Amino acid sequence: MIEVGKTNSALQILSLLLVFLIHRQASTHYNWKVKEATCRRLCSTKKILTVNGKFPGPVLQAHKGDTIYVNVHNKGSYSITSHWHGVKQPRNPWSDGPEYITQCPIQPGDQFKQTIIFSNEEGTIWWHAHNDWARATVHGAIFVYPTRGASYPFPKPHEQVQIILGQWWRRDVREVLEEFIRTGGAPNVSDVHTINGQPGDLYSCSKSETFKLLVDQNKTYLLRIVNAAMNTIFFYSIANHNLTVVGVDGSYTKPVTTDYMTISPGQTLDALLITNQQVGQYYMAARAYSSTLLIPFDNTTTTTIVEYKNIGNNFTPFSSTPPLLYLPYYNDTNAAVTFFDSLKSLANEHHPIDVPIKITNRLVSAVSINTFPCPKNSWTNLGAPIDHPINLHGFSFYIVGWGFGNFDKDKDPLNYNLIDPPLRNTVAVPISGWAAIRFHADNPGVWFLHCHLERHLTWGMNTVFIVKNGKNKKERIHHPPERRKMYPEVNFLVSTHQQSPKLIYPTTSECPNVRMSECQNVKEATYTRLCSTKEILTVNGKFPGPVLQAHKGDTIYVNVHNNGRYNITVHWHGVKQPRYPWSDGPEYITQCPIQPGHKFKQKIIFSEEEGTIWWHAHSDWFRATVYGAIIVYPKRGASYPFPQPHEEVPIILGQWWKRDIMEVFEEFVRTGGEPNVSDAHTINGQPGDLYPCSKSETFKFFVDENKAYLLRIINAAMNSILFFSIANHSLTVVGADGSYTKPVTRDYITISPGQTLDALLLTNQQVGQYYMAARAYSSSPAVAFDNSTTTAIVQYNNRNSTPFSSPPILPYLPYYNDTNAAFNFFDSLRSLANEDHPIDVPKNITTRLISTVSVNTFPCPNNSCEGPNGTRLAASMNNISFVDPTTTDILEAYYYHINGVFREGFPDFPPLVYNFTGEDLPLILQTPKRGTMVKVFDYGSIVECVFQGTNLVAGIDHPMHLHGFSFYVVGRGFGNFDQDKDPLNYNLVDPPHRNTVTVPISGWTAIRFKANNPGVWFLHCHLERHVTWGMNTVFIVKNGKHNKEKLLPAPQEMPPC
Repeated sequence: MIEVGKTNSALQILSLLLVFLIHRQASTHYNWKVKEATCRRLCSTKKILTVNGKFPGPVLQAHKGDTIYVNVHNKGSYSITSHWHGVKQPRNPWSDGPEYITQCPIQPGDQFKQTIIFSNEEGTIWWHAHNDWARATVHGAIFVYPTRGASYPFPKPHEQVQIILGQWWRRDVREVLEEFIRTGGAPNVSDVHTINGQPGDLYSCSKSETFKLLVDQNKTYLLRIVNAAMNTIFFYSIANHNLTVVGVDGSYTKPVTTDYMTISPGQTLDALLITNQQVGQYYMAARAYSSTLLIPFDNTTTTTIVEYKNIGNNFTPFSSTPPLLYLPYYNDTNAAVTFFDSLKSLANEHHPIDVPIKITNRLVSAVSINTFPCPKNSWTNLGAPIDHPINLHGFSFYIVGWGFGNFDKDKDPLNYNLIDPPLRNTVAVPISGWAAIRFHADNPGVWFLHCHLERHLTWGMNTVFIVKNGKNKKERIHHPPERRKMYPEVNFLVSTHQQSPKLIYPTTSECPNVRMSECQNVKEATYTRLCSTKEILTVNGKFPGPVLQAHKGDTIYVNVHNNGRYNITVHWHGVKQPRYPWSDGPEYITQCPIQPGHKFKQKIIFSEEEGTIWWHAHSDWFRATVYGAIIVYPKRGASYPFPQPHEEVPIILGQWWKRDIMEVFEEFVRTGGEPNVSDAHTINGQPGDLYPCSKSETFKFFVDENKAYLLRIINAAMNSILFFSIANHSLTVVGADGSYTKPVTRDYITISPGQTLDALLLTNQQVGQYYMAARAYSSSPAVAFDNSTTTAIVQYNNRNSTPFSSPPILPYLPYYNDTNAAFNFFDSLRSLANEDHPIDVPKNITTRLISTVSVNTFPCPNNSCEGPNGTRLAASMNNISFVDPTTTDILEAYYYHINGVFREGFPDFPPLVYNFTGEDLPLILQTPKRGTMVKVFDYGSIVECVFQGTNLVAGIDHPMHLHGFSFYVVGRGFGNFDQDKDPLNYNLVDPPHRNTVTVPISGWTAIRFKANNPGVWFLHCHLERHVTWGMNTVFIVKNGKHNKEKLLPAPQEMPPC
């Protein structure tokens, strides 16, 4: 480390250096969107990363001493950082930008507001990406003008123009980087050099796009030249014209006139061009300087055209081609260093310099290309001397000397230039030579030092300088900016994977400890159940997926990275997401799916939820394996409204198919019949020891005697309502769907897909093993179902450590079609409704809605489908079979007023009135209409919705789930709903507060809620086959009058369709 603030202290270094002071005067705000754009060069097209769709990127403009703010929104597919090359950032390394040096990368969908503090910079500097090789296309100029009211130390130019030199690969630059790292050799050289993003007319398919600088005769132009190339030092010139250099790296120089220039990656030059030649066209060109024959380089020449404006009324095109120009030969080291050596600081009264004389710290560093051994010597010999442009962040430094051969610390300093050495931020160390720099370490912070040849940076020609705080307040590093991640953040990696069913809890962090490309290392692996193996989709390799934890009222962020083969969305089932449907998750309802290789950062806003809810995929049938628990604890400092349990454990019920779930889904859709039933039910991902090849992996829950355990039970099954119980034990239900209930003790429970229950298990039985089991409740004999029983084992800890001799005891479970048992349990649930947990059941209804929920059919050509009589099975609400949009989601269409995506007018009452629960209904009633119909509510509406089951095709129970709300289940019954009599029996005192309600076979259920959550909210049956068939609609709640009653703005990045 280097101490800051010592009087007259300075540092001399070989190959590197820097200086500065701060004087803030003004501020400007920029909004940048880093996003992919399609770009065509050299007859081929590819996608590149850009800022605001521009290549090169936008020019930043400031005056000396200004402060500007740049909000960087990463809308690309990869992590990104931005560096402000040449900006010293006094005491503010937080916004300097190098990845994992001063910040973690800005992840896709995230943003970072960077504070750019200018001090004594004046002239041209630049900005670029500073992670991986993204700077190949993510770069641009920074113009720093003199302090307001001051002028240039040279004649004011007629115009100013940026000239950015770069490189272009036909291949994706990430592929080039990854191959370069994988092989261990030199990277593929670029296909062409560029000026302002264009190769020039010496290349195929490039003539029409060649950059032209149109000039007037006898004028002075200030060229602001930046070398943004990845791996090329350039010679640069303009035919028949001299250039007068007046500045380098944001610092003025004595004017030096030359017919060519040398510029290294990272360096900038300010040069005056006097247009004193005959009217015509003249090439501006650049080509590589490469001092060694051992390293491959791009030997192409890039051109632009300086074209004099043809004055007069008789404009005629120029008939001759532009004259070619002089450029030194590619390995002319003398020419290169002669130019570098000609540069001297302006060093006058108005622009004084302060070259450090008394050195307190001396550092000599070798800068070398090296090798590591590879297996079987499968590497390329790259041990070759070459020039190195060394850049130091946070400083400018004086280049006091350079030479060839080995540095002689006794003799060489005698020839140092301590009068007017150039003040730079990037110094070119010559091949087989040395360079000496000096600077005052007066900028506390962490500062990156590296070679600006990108291949050398990747290989490790880097280090970090840390300057400690001084004694005075203005000698200390600024406080870090407010953390961008104010809430816990979790990374979800959606992938095809194998893993054990062990449940884990996620960790949260301000920043991942590994590069995103490493933590996304996704592999396909096998997963075995029921004696057969297949690939499944998982989150973070876990099945079931990770448990999310929060406290009541928290907000968390989840980064969903789709590394699978299919589109995906994730829904946070039971989270109301107040005013923020943007992260709710249903595919084409509130978002377009996250495509493979893409990511989406979802904001999860908890409000009044407390207890167990869950998350799951909400596209196609991927929730078969993509799901997990969400545990919402009481507010910090509060306690449960029941005795504190000894332990808590998630119990997640599911289904398993031996076949790939997408094959099951696609066959189901293609044939028009019912889907194949699952091969097993599961508890925590395991079928249990009643199935073949399953005994050893059966989930075991180890308990101590006479303790209370809180079971957090979730039905994640696709198509099965389940009975669940534990042999010889009762369960005391204390919560349902993230809301507390009055305690009710039962020897079994009924739980529908989408529902959750919190139940206390008291381990008051004899030490032994007891089966925990679940099997289907299916009320209709006409509908196929999985009639297998899944088990897990509750095993008491045996103090004697002797194996149990007898097999576990099986529990009582109602018979599969015992409707009375199923609804006897549902009816036993009541809201806790006490002083600490009050409820507010709506009484004064303003909007009444009755909707049938029916299974239907559509005719098929030649009766070729596998539904009844050759029809295609369907489902509907109020005789409308819902059709998902395919190009734009409904939320986006609503928010941005896009027509043609959905229609308002979902009916308030069934359009066809008949004996809904009658037998032998006319076949004509079975065919619904198709449509994307939504119901719109005014903000604050008090809604009663009655779901009326029908016996069309096949009557069955329907677990109806409403996103964005919990509702009170005020009544239910069998037969047709009687709107005059049935409400008289409503429970308006302590009805259960749920998000998923089971409509009984041949019956009805009534719910009430207040429409106080503006947004777009999906309503659907949670039997997955019914969702696919169309038993869905959308509720849209309009904005209220006050700010807190209005939909929150859309996030910066939503997945594209």
